[in-house]
Amino acid sequence: MTAKQPITIKSRGDVINILLDDAMDFASLEDALRTKVSGARQFFEGVTSQIAFKGRELSAEEERQLVKVITTETTMKVILADGKADVKPPERPKRRLGEIDIPSKVRTITPPNISYTASNTAYYHGGLRSGQTIKFDGSVVLMGDVNPGAEIIADGNIVVLGALKGMAHAGASGDTACFVSALAFQPTQLRIAHIIATVKKPGKGDAVKASVAYANESGKILIGEL
Repeated sequence: MTAKQPITIKSRGDVINILLDDAMDFASLEDALRTKVSGARQFFEGVTSQIAFKGRELSAEEERQLVKVITTETTMKVILADGKADVKPPERPKRRLGEIDIPSKVRTITPPNISYTASNTAYYHGGLRSGQTIKFDGSVVLMGDVNPGAEIIADGNIVVLGALKGMAHAGASGDTACFVSALAFQPTQLRIAHIIATVKKPGKGDAVKASVAYANESGKILIGEL
């Protein structure tokens, strides 16, 4: 009879499921995960993916410890599938877009007063419920809705391919050149660097439009339709 594996890793769509032995003590389980990911380091290198721990109940601290094992043993950028983020990419200096070669056939459009910067980007597929938070030291692209009570905090830009109804804080490390955009723009609170704005709720019958928010030179947040 084949012995039960303490750690089993299965990829399903855009989520990596890590199945954990429910009988093993946590310290041994942590060592088993370290051995597993270090032996399959090439599989995890340089990717950003959602991770889901399955098979046993984990406390928040235990979950953080297992994520730390993965981010220590590999360069993988991790987003927990329940909406929490613990992403630790290697530090890279931010560069102006002008320093990047852009093919001549690509047409670029730069809205007034926005200075774009290049940064690491995390992609998250799925909506955020109330109480859920994504924090990332680059830009965040979320494919889903951000519901009231949920929040995204990013050192870079925030792009929501859905409805933004929660709180969004772009340029969290102090970069006022960052922006926030969404296909349906109705955040409860909006922040760009240290600047805070409250967006007026649309009235009955008002169309909620795709919009982008950015800070002008006077330190005010402006919102324009896309």
